[in-house]
Amino acid sequence: MIGTRKYILLFILFLMIVPSSFKVSKVDYRQARNTNVCKDLKGEVLLYFMFIDSKYTTPWTEFDIQSTIDSIRTAINWLHIQARDNNIPLNIIADFYIGPEYTTISRNLPGPTVLESVTEPNSAKVRENIKRWSDGVAKIAGASVTLRTKDGIPDVKSPGNKERLVAFLRDENNVESVALFYLVNNYFKSDISVPVNTFNSDDVEFAIVSYKYPSEFAHNFLHLYGAADMYGTLLRKNERNIKTLAGLYPNEVMQESYGKDLQGLYLSDYTKYLIGWTNDLDPSLEPLMTDKMTVF
Repeated sequence: MIGTRKYILLFILFLMIVPSSFKVSKVDYRQARNTNVCKDLKGEVLLYFMFIDSKYTTPWTEFDIQSTIDSIRTAINWLHIQARDNNIPLNIIADFYIGPEYTTISRNLPGPTVLESVTEPNSAKVRENIKRWSDGVAKIAGASVTLRTKDGIPDVKSPGNKERLVAFLRDENNVESVALFYLVNNYFKSDISVPVNTFNSDDVEFAIVSYKYPSEFAHNFLHLYGAADMYGTLLRKNERNIKTLAGLYPNEVMQESYGKDLQGLYLSDYTKYLIGWTNDLDPSLEPLMTDKMTVF
């Protein structure tokens, strides 16, 4: 079940990270490096997450919310340790939208599940639906922010989409980048997590996360900063490269990390290059930076 879900994720990545007019037969993972809002993973960073209730997902309870926050803290602590061990200046702060008495954002996904939302009915409609949905969630969160007013400057409207919400959060928190997480409660269901818009700057990148494992949060957070999956997906089809990466980095966080203990995972030189922690790429890793792309 997990393997099937992750292979389908590749189809989703093709739909969501590649512009609709972009048709090539190869993917170069370096295209996601230093791209969009979440460029290199350094300096002051805000992880902003929103709890979303949808018709077909499990309702968020106060316990679910608190345990998810604990998992995100574990992921952030792990990332801080990785940065410290690599002499990278990094300070990730976390903030989230929550209404009175643990009220969440109620907005149905485009489809019954994340998987169906990002695969049906076709690629053009998927992009349109996901953009409308994600901007709608951001607008609700944006309506809750406290806007600062200055003498002589007209009041600014509350953020009405992802781009404006990210711009507000970046200025308000004085950070280099803002990583957006859209959290749905699928902990006891079979669904997927997926990063969106990581290979282009057509729209703000974000991640839809279905599960609350710390490894799932770290994995998807790194995706937003350019990290690439190492296991088989539609963008990672070369079996030789998959086997090579599995042999080189069996416990790397960008391998299949679903349900794994984050403390037993690590960052490889391969991922460090993609997230901007080094500008030097071992020539032996060069062939692993490209792969075939399925063109639909």
